[in-house]
Amino acid sequence: MHPALVLFPLAASLLLLQDHASADCEPATCGNLTLRYPFWLGSGNQTSSPCGHPSFEIWCSDDHRRSVASLKGSSIHVLSIDYANYSFVASHTRVAAADGVCRTDFNMSVSIALSPFTISPRNRALCFLYNCTGGAAPIGPDEYVNATSSCRAPIYAYLGGAYYWDKPPAIASDGCTYTYIPVLGREAETMTAANYSRLLKDGFVLKWEAAGIGDCAACNARGGKCRYDNATAAFRCLCPDGRRAAGSTCSVTLASFPRSTGRMARGSWSDVVFPGKRVCGQCRLPCRVLAAARSNRGGGLPLPVVAFACH
Repeated sequence: MHPALVLFPLAASLLLLQDHASADCEPATCGNLTLRYPFWLGSGNQTSSPCGHPSFEIWCSDDHRRSVASLKGSSIHVLSIDYANYSFVASHTRVAAADGVCRTDFNMSVSIALSPFTISPRNRALCFLYNCTGGAAPIGPDEYVNATSSCRAPIYAYLGGAYYWDKPPAIASDGCTYTYIPVLGREAETMTAANYSRLLKDGFVLKWEAAGIGDCAACNARGGKCRYDNATAAFRCLCPDGRRAAGSTCSVTLASFPRSTGRMARGSWSDVVFPGKRVCGQCRLPCRVLAAARSNRGGGLPLPVVAFACH
């Protein structure tokens, strides 16, 4: 039997396996969110995935006919994602509800203490004062708003400057205990402390460092696909030819493969394997299977290229 007839089914199987591996990590959706590396769509029965970092696991659930994305089923809900700036807008269920102002007496930083996320200084600090001496409103130069609403005890709100988790806003507490919650800076520019309910609902910005998660943009720029190796707990860039890049980028791009016929200079063999084409027509030596994927010039799905190089 001609060697090419033996190797062709093997090459086809390799391509199918490669396509299947890629399809497993196609972008997922949850409501209006598009989830791709480092985020991935998980569930309570799934502990890990090569499609994303463990800390970026998203659970998608239905709440009053709308999809809700949460970080691994936690109280942190993901509202939007800015991949280019390594950040996302999140809200906390404890304070985002209609009566959330009554439950603002907690430290938001604790909720993300064991994660790779940090609260961006692009947020502003929305302060809440309670347990004031005698229950009276605090007196000072700052503008306080009565935010008691339906709460059991008086609460007063004040909108401060940039949020820093380790640097509480310098305000005149006047014998009150106070906490501060991050809120979107762009929202706060057009609002005041009187809009505390809206500010709590709209959430705040969390960010992550690309160095710790992997530079997916650099990997994609060379035609690679971003993966997470759970065995080594490290980012991996899967190159177009199936190799794992040593770093975040592939050394060989799709441009390295011929775009017209797939012909290689080595040996005397014919074009890529397609119906009606010859394989190693004049070659009597064993052939080596080379598989890659090049982009269809029409902008469609990747076009498989299979070549047999004689040695």
